[in-house]
Amino acid sequence: MLGITQVELAQAAGLSTDTILMFEAGKTNPYSSSLQKIVSELERRGIEFIDGQTPPSEGEAIGVRLNLTKASAYVRAEKGAAG
Repeated sequence: MLGITQVELAQAAGLSTDTILMFEAGKTNPYSSSLQKIVSELERRGIEFIDGQTPPSEGEAIGVRLNLTKASAYVRAEKGAAG
């Protein structure tokens, strides 16, 4: 959805690549602090986690979606910082 690698996510979240690899492989559960760093980084890039509860919405499912407005703003900010 975002096109980032495990290495990029680990670096952006301030975690080791092994933490990301082990979590994705289902070999370990991350500490809550590590999970929050991952969630925060993904949300910063436009990912929205949908739990069907916040905000309550009829027919809303559990899952993830990409907020295109936030994703575009992130890309613009990154290009501005790099340039």
